[in-house]
Amino acid sequence: MIKKLIVSLLLCAATGLLFAADAEKAQIDTSLLDKAYAETYINDKAAVSWKEYSTGKQIRDMGRRLGAEIKYQEQTNHSESPFAGGSPDFKYKAVRIYPGKKAGADVIYVNKNAKLSTIQNVRRVVSGYIERAYDIPMEQSDVIAKKVCYWNTNHYNDKAYFRDHFQVRVREVFSNRTPVIGLARSYKNWPGKTRIVIPFVLIKETVPDAVEPAPQPAVTEPEPAPVQEPETPAVQPEPTPEPEPAQAKKAGMPLFSIILIIVLIAAVVVLAVLLAKHFMDKKKEEDNGDIKN
Repeated sequence: MIKKLIVSLLLCAATGLLFAADAEKAQIDTSLLDKAYAETYINDKAAVSWKEYSTGKQIRDMGRRLGAEIKYQEQTNHSESPFAGGSPDFKYKAVRIYPGKKAGADVIYVNKNAKLSTIQNVRRVVSGYIERAYDIPMEQSDVIAKKVCYWNTNHYNDKAYFRDHFQVRVREVFSNRTPVIGLARSYKNWPGKTRIVIPFVLIKETVPDAVEPAPQPAVTEPEPAPVQEPETPAVQPEPTPEPEPAQAKKAGMPLFSIILIIVLIAAVVVLAVLLAKHFMDKKKEEDNGDIKN
């Protein structure tokens, strides 16, 4: 039993360390979004009923919940296809599709009960999602969300474009709810007919190597004028050793790796205690047997 426990803990710790070493982080493909050109949108100018009114923060929080769930599914559950169902009101859903031979993307589906009526609110949802899913500040997320909306309208329902450049699941996910992909120009075609695509790339997280300090050029000082030595030579003070150049600061380990190392050390200590107790109990049993005999 003890041997099986030792092997299991060591395997778990080793697997965690390998995952940390090979971890890749999703990063929005801004180089692609920067190619988007501005679009003109048609908003609903009708007055909003107090029963359906939501503040800008409430609308942004809907996107934040989606992004936080995708991040949790990816980093904690290590899901092969992170999914967010949009709880508790289920107005939006999201899926992350990893790249393969073609590019990957996040896809946000706008449900029929979302009641989006202005482009400003569409951007708030997308910005809130980006903020939490990619750990980007709100101000920067707003800028990216604007480009995401433009880019999706530029390629509105252009299935050939998405087929040529993206994984097949980018086109297929949520297609049972709407055949349309992208963002229309009119609010009338948003709820239930919108799949917003957010392209991303995977960036491997690496720790930079320490860099040795560059050697400083020697400074040539002018030779002092000759001085007549006194009859009794003065005692020369011992030269003060020059400080050695500081070592280059080593790059810190990722927080995830540090936590795993601490867990591994704790596991080894616990196992050592268990083994010591096991052998002590065994020795007591042998001693008791000797006494009885």
